[in-house]
Amino acid sequence: MKRLFFAVCFSFISNLASAATTEINSVDELRAREAQQPLSAEEIADPRIPSGENKAEMDAFIKERMKSIVITKLDKDENLDNLKSLDVQHSEEYVNMMKESKKSTFEKIYDNAMKRLSSSEKGVGANQPYDDVYYYINDQPSVDEQQKQWQAPDFPVVNVELPNGAKTLVPAKEHIPYLFSKIEIMPNGMVGINETITVLANGEKLKNGLSRVLPKYSISRLNEKHKIDFSLLSVTINGKEIPYKVEEIGDKIVLKPKDDMLLPSGIYTYNFAYLIDRQLWAYDNFDEFYWDVTGSSWNLVISNAGASVSLPGIENPISQSIFIGYPGNLSSESAFVTKGQDNTLGFVAQKPLFIGEGMHLIVALPKTGLIVPDFGKKFSWFVSDYGDILFALFGFVAILISYIISWRYISSGHSKLKTGMKRTAPMLRYLIKGAFDKISFTAYLLELFRKNIIDIQESENEIMLIKKTDDLKSLSRCERKALDNLFPAKESVIKVNNQTQLKFKRAAKLIEKNTLKSFKAISLKLSGGYLFFSIGMLLLSEAAIALLSVNFWQIFVIEAACSITIAFYVWVIKIKFKSAFVSIASKIFSAAIILFSLMLLSLYINPIASLILFAMIYVIFAYTEIFAKRSGLMKNTIKDALSFRDYLIDNSSTLSLGRDFYAQQANIFAFEISAKYPPNQNIKENYRLNEAEKLAQRL
Repeated sequence: MKRLFFAVCFSFISNLASAATTEINSVDELRAREAQQPLSAEEIADPRIPSGENKAEMDAFIKERMKSIVITKLDKDENLDNLKSLDVQHSEEYVNMMKESKKSTFEKIYDNAMKRLSSSEKGVGANQPYDDVYYYINDQPSVDEQQKQWQAPDFPVVNVELPNGAKTLVPAKEHIPYLFSKIEIMPNGMVGINETITVLANGEKLKNGLSRVLPKYSISRLNEKHKIDFSLLSVTINGKEIPYKVEEIGDKIVLKPKDDMLLPSGIYTYNFAYLIDRQLWAYDNFDEFYWDVTGSSWNLVISNAGASVSLPGIENPISQSIFIGYPGNLSSESAFVTKGQDNTLGFVAQKPLFIGEGMHLIVALPKTGLIVPDFGKKFSWFVSDYGDILFALFGFVAILISYIISWRYISSGHSKLKTGMKRTAPMLRYLIKGAFDKISFTAYLLELFRKNIIDIQESENEIMLIKKTDDLKSLSRCERKALDNLFPAKESVIKVNNQTQLKFKRAAKLIEKNTLKSFKAISLKLSGGYLFFSIGMLLLSEAAIALLSVNFWQIFVIEAACSITIAFYVWVIKIKFKSAFVSIASKIFSAAIILFSLMLLSLYINPIASLILFAMIYVIFAYTEIFAKRSGLMKNTIKDALSFRDYLIDNSSTLSLGRDFYAQQANIFAFEISAKYPPNQNIKENYRLNEAEKLAQRL
């Protein structure tokens, strides 16, 4: 009986209050009326206090009182009604106590019911016994006095006209006074639902309008599960159509306003119209329809809830049931079912539904009323259930096949991709040796000699570098930085000895970094076609999976974001750090982020599809790494470098006769074929191979 007390309150308001109150159409109007009410005579009965009509009189009174103000201690027997109490500031507890004592019985009951609802929002009241929640009053008024208060409650109320034509007073608290769902089961198994919801908004929970939460999956009696097909037809507020968007959040479908909106305080009637398919389950002797009318998700009290279900065909339903309450605590005691015309069932809740309570309908239909789905429809259902796995698998297989074909093509030696590689001496040596060493760095210094930036001289058995110009526009940023390490400030000469070894090491490190960067750029350029194809197949698979959802762009963006995150941390895992601790920590952290991304992705698509997408990303990295190796796509580039070396050897006599030697001197040194180019009169002026040999030996 105590659990139904809140329902009784709403019933008395609905049936008795209309004749005793003035109609108020909004909360704002109600508050404005209360503000205009004059004070009663009892509140200004003390003749020593000015009435406030004469401003000068009030000012004089306050000034006089200020002269005699004394900070006093409030005793427990102090009379707070005398004039001296103006000297005492009442405590917050006392003020709250006085306010509470002036509340009516009805208002105390309602406020404490709302406290229960607030506690259930925090997970406290959902399964809490009702006996522990309601407010009890020691000195309760008589039944007649309570009925008078219910007839004309002395706290804010709003006069609401419900969509069914009934008028009633409801508390000016944010809630849903009325919800009715019109459900039509069609012969083809689709279900059309038209929901009418009246809400009272106070700018609290409904600041941005009403959102509707629906299930993403339908579950059978045998615990089988499949995704429902959903189509939103329209959403109107007070008869005006408002654009809404559909999003997936975990196992829910959420309807929310498409644009940001601010819902002013007032009374609104929402209408949601949508179609769903696959909500019916077929068993041997009957078909069954299940639906949670309220969704068990609204953070609001629902005063009146009902639904009608129109059945296909002319045969009566086999059975019909309604259950109200929280999961694990459902009951049909406070609801009834009625049979209407045209094979329609009516379901009504006889008590308000609190936060998280659901209104569950189950109707068993004879199998003669529905059309048996054909092959085309069953196939579309199969794609809806397993399409994300199929599309992900298709993309994965396409990537594997493309790489197998590509590798065979590379192995056959027919791959002749042009790299546009700049033939620098360090790069040519890196291609044929697979490493950057002292010879590579010395060859780079010979290139600077060719560009007339430095000169290499030997004097008294000492090798020295002489800077000839500050115009370094032809050099890359990394090369300029390396030269700054050799010639800091305004220095122009550096000798090769033990004191300058650190400068040469720093400069060599920068040139090595620049060479490796160029090598990776060439590798990426060579594998660009394969990389483009594989990434394209990944994105195509994700787009196909997103097409199966109710919101393509939402799911596609989530897939792409998770893929980028996973790819980045796979790359981090493959990085080799000098510190073992940093390496282990980075790998553990990266693995955790990858796992989290897969879990997030699994909330929106099938977990198996998520794992296949991860496998696609890993395979892309693995094959790109294989292609980047010397035996991969770089094979022909290395062959070109070796062919160029053979050319310099075979044409050494010709190249030694003129300026061609000057242009190729750095490459000759990098290929270690200096013996083929002894000094002669034609190249004597620019010949620096002997100095370079000694320089490399001293580094």
